[in-house]
Amino acid sequence: MFRPVQLVRADIYVLEARVERVTWTLARLGLLHLVDVREAIARAQPVLDVSQVEMERRYAAIVERGKRLMELLGLGYDPFGVSVESVSEQEFENLEKELEALEKVLPPLYERVRRLRESRPAAKRRTELLRMLSEAAIEPAILARSGRLVVQTGIIPAERLGSAEQQFQPLPHLLELLGETEGGVAVLIAFLAADREKAQVILQSARFEEESVGGEPIAKLLDAASAGEKELGAQLDAARETLLRSAEQARPALSAIRRKAEIALGLTRARRHFGRVGHTILISGWVPKAKIATLRDEVARATEGAAYMEIVDPTEMREVGAGTLRIPILFSNPLFLKPFERLTEAYGVPRYGEVEPTAFLAISFLIMFGVMFGDAGQGFVLALAGYAIFRTSYRYTDLGVLLIECGIASIIFGCLYGSVFGLDNVIPALWFNPMRNVTRALIIAIAFGAILISVSLILNVINSLRAHDTGAAIFGEHGLVGAFIYWVCLAVGSRLMLTGEAGVEGWVLALLIGLPALSIVFHRPVEEIFRRKRGEAVAWGRMPGLLVEALVGLGDAFLSYLANTVSFIRIAAFALAHIGLFIAVFALADSLSRLAGGGLWYWLTMVVGNIFIIVLEGMMASIQAIRLEYYELFGKFFKGGGEEFRPLHV
Repeated sequence: MFRPVQLVRADIYVLEARVERVTWTLARLGLLHLVDVREAIARAQPVLDVSQVEMERRYAAIVERGKRLMELLGLGYDPFGVSVESVSEQEFENLEKELEALEKVLPPLYERVRRLRESRPAAKRRTELLRMLSEAAIEPAILARSGRLVVQTGIIPAERLGSAEQQFQPLPHLLELLGETEGGVAVLIAFLAADREKAQVILQSARFEEESVGGEPIAKLLDAASAGEKELGAQLDAARETLLRSAEQARPALSAIRRKAEIALGLTRARRHFGRVGHTILISGWVPKAKIATLRDEVARATEGAAYMEIVDPTEMREVGAGTLRIPILFSNPLFLKPFERLTEAYGVPRYGEVEPTAFLAISFLIMFGVMFGDAGQGFVLALAGYAIFRTSYRYTDLGVLLIECGIASIIFGCLYGSVFGLDNVIPALWFNPMRNVTRALIIAIAFGAILISVSLILNVINSLRAHDTGAAIFGEHGLVGAFIYWVCLAVGSRLMLTGEAGVEGWVLALLIGLPALSIVFHRPVEEIFRRKRGEAVAWGRMPGLLVEALVGLGDAFLSYLANTVSFIRIAAFALAHIGLFIAVFALADSLSRLAGGGLWYWLTMVVGNIFIIVLEGMMASIQAIRLEYYELFGKFFKGGGEEFRPLHV
């Protein structure tokens, strides 16, 4: 905690004949964060040639084709459930042929199922229409036999039927409603042949879908349609069974092809970072210092001892001291802090050597959440929900842990407030009730904010010293001098609010604040003067600009300190809002309890109200806590701009 895992750079030299095996070993270990060889050794040349770039393209194509085919067939894919080794270029030819063979068989089976499935609604609709005509004893062929009438059967959407009936009123016609079916209302429409054009315009506007029944008797057509629908269903069932059986049989082969192609693609892309020095391949990257022995042993085993590894500590590298070389960050937090790593990364990845703020964020976040969401009953519900997620969903483990911790924080502050599901008479308050001590709640919130801001300023001093920026550590707006001014203002302001007196003479206060403020304003110009004495070229014309910049920065720092401290009032405000929501739920439940069946309505309101408060207030408390972390605290010490540790892994 507070420090990332210590890393060192490993430069591995291996003969080209063994590079494939070494790459696979490194990928299995997942310990090495690759860097471009040009960052490590200037004379190293890229190792990939045109043929390997082409193979990378082919590997990517195989991965995509395998993914599309598995998604088409609805096959799940578990890359960690497939045990395969690395793939050579010779083996890859067989992969392509095997995938092509599967593509010739499986997609046509899928297309047959799709066509049969799409044909079924039309067959079913035709059978229903013929059945309706049979039940109504209507023979369209007999009606149209004279040649003077045009007889059509089909479907009109229900919402268009009324409009169609109105438009047909001026024309001699027969509109028989046969019944409702999928897509609308089945109708038989007859009109004079002379009115064909007018009728077609009306039917088109009504979105009429014709279903021609032909000139055969309806009973015969119905028998044929029923038999055809049954045959279509049988064909669809058989095609589905064939597809499912074929897909399940192909699943292992498809998974293996896709996994092998992913491995080959990952290893080929890794070689983009490799370099060639003479007849030797150079692999360079960052590795945890504690894992050097493991890495050395595995590389030696993969090459049968024919490899050389050079370890470089970042403290010995000029590029790191000059800030031109970035070292990746590998977090080293226990399980209960893992969810907060994501919140840290959302703001930025810390630089190597910078204070890793996850532990600070976790502690302050949970305290703020507990203060705003202090209720033992609802906290228990949160913790229980988190435990259920933690036990049942590997994918959402972090969310489960976060809910458990937030629930525990709520339980603790619920006990301090004496609140259980909004009831303040179940357990005694171990501290105080915020609603009955509003002023006290506000004072505590501001005091807590001042403590967190002070910790942020101390962390900024530590970061500045680690970055060898002594000037910022001492004279920066958020350095020691800025912190001293903030603490003086806090002490005087607190005494003034509590007693009505500042407690110090005006000239003493002016010295306590004025002299440190002047040191902040003039430290940059003084630095420039000393640089000039050391012989460095310094433009005197920059001095006025530096003074103005320092004055503006100082004024902004004073205002931000005030705004940041006051901003923590929102913690007390949301704690009061949480209690206020309970009061509203109790009032609504009491009102409904006077209705018929009041006991049921009372408890239903209490349950629904508590769920509503847990969801709404839980989200609001989380959002406000994160906002305070990012805007009031992180901005004072967290520079970010680092790179996350991403080891070679396939």
